Amino acid sequence: MNSNVNSTSAPKGIEINIIYLLETVLKKWWLLVISAVVMASLGLGIAVATTTPTYSSDLSFITYNQEASNVVSSGDITSSVQMANTFKYILRGRTMLQRVVDSCGFEVTADEISRSMSVYNQADTNIIIIRITTTDPARSYGIATGFAKCYQEVVNYAYPNATLQMYEEPYMPVSADASQSAMRYSVIGAIVGFAIALVAVVVTNAVRDTVQTVEDIQMKLESNLIGTVASVRSKGKKKNKGSRLLITDRTLGFSFIESYKAIRTKVETFCARKSHKVILVTSAGENEGKTTFSMNLALSLAQNGKSVLVIDADLRKPAVSKFLNLNVSPEYDLASVISGKTELSDAIKFVEKHKLFILTTAHSNDEPTEILSSQQMHKVIKAAREEFDYVIIDTAPAAVVTDANILSNFADAAILVVRENFSACTRIRNVIEDITSNKAELIGCVFNNVASDGVRGAYSKYKYGYGYGYGGYGRYGYGHYGYGYGDSSSSSHGDDSHNTTSES
Repeated sequence: MNSNVNSTSAPKGIEINIIYLLETVLKKWWLLVISAVVMASLGLGIAVATTTPTYSSDLSFITYNQEASNVVSSGDITSSVQMANTFKYILRGRTMLQRVVDSCGFEVTADEISRSMSVYNQADTNIIIIRITTTDPARSYGIATGFAKCYQEVVNYAYPNATLQMYEEPYMPVSADASQSAMRYSVIGAIVGFAIALVAVVVTNAVRDTVQTVEDIQMKLESNLIGTVASVRSKGKKKNKGSRLLITDRTLGFSFIESYKAIRTKVETFCARKSHKVILVTSAGENEGKTTFSMNLALSLAQNGKSVLVIDADLRKPAVSKFLNLNVSPEYDLASVISGKTELSDAIKFVEKHKLFILTTAHSNDEPTEILSSQQMHKVIKAAREEFDYVIIDTAPAAVVTDANILSNFADAAILVVRENFSACTRIRNVIEDITSNKAELIGCVFNNVASDGVRGAYSKYKYGYGYGYGGYGRYGYGHYGYGYGDSSSSSHGDDSHNTTSES
């Protein structure tokens, strides 16, 4: 069995793509901001909870030389500034503090006053300021008043040749001091929150074993890259809710359409060389865009003059009929052909608009594995091989259920759709191993739904900024695979039927 995979062993170590990492961080800016705001608020809350309000009362003095004349020279000013430093020492001295203890009217010690006071002079001036800070506004004011009462006596005794004159008398504080710790804790919290979120984004990106670049297709999956399909953004008026991403829609842009033409060329070349006709399309997980890719590959082949049959072999979550807005009767679908109730020729429908032949599935089936593995299914594919130039089989996700693995025994080749930064590489490698262990030959992988700024290589110069929103991924998820299904109406929306409105 030929295979494009050299080995399924995972590469060792963690590889970090710096450019992709920066793009990821920029996309997660909101997470960084939220984390910073939350931690800043937490820091503020801690500061408020742990900080006791304080109250300050100030009084100020002016010092000057008693011997100075009415004409004040620059030397006198310099002398006064120097004397201010001496007065700062006197005002903090033990003699002054003891006098304040005796006159302030509070039970307080000199050491307590020393700890509560700060003495400083206004920069390059002869103004001295005393600030008393305590947890009680009346206490702060009382101690400051004590300094106002007895400072003159102490100064005259310690420095008789200079004058210290009160400039501003003490006042009763009416509000608590502004808490510097609140601002400090908030800033620290914001920095810590930003750093935590940044590290979380970087570490998560580094350890997440997904396909993030086209190089990962070749290095991590050790598989051929067939092509890259960028995410597409709508231009102009909004699309209808049920619109699909088809290359027949010119508003999707040159890059989107040309990417499928390039993929078509590679597929045609490969199949012509190998004489292959039946192509299986699958993905590792749900919502990676396999149905969108199947339909656009079929359309591109049909536009090149080929007769193409699309078989919707996803009997669990059929999507093709919804994709093309077809009304399919259960009497004329794939399941009815397999059961022998309907002839194959009667069940195949020709869609004139797209020049495609379609064999669809009307509703989900309770026994998909038994139907797909039957000899009758093999006969259907064999008959289609003889009738059409190409047969495209759209299947369920290969890592979720075994349907693709079963059908790979009936197909000539397989294409694996890999959505950017979505399924784990280990999971994808297991799918590749399963497919290539059967009859189908893996043509390669299609790198799908690549962000426009992340397309590296093909068509990088054609970036028009078109796009549909991708927030709806998962509406038709495969969460019930393997657990049985409910009624057919709830299952008729295949996983990639929705991808037509949310991914390329």
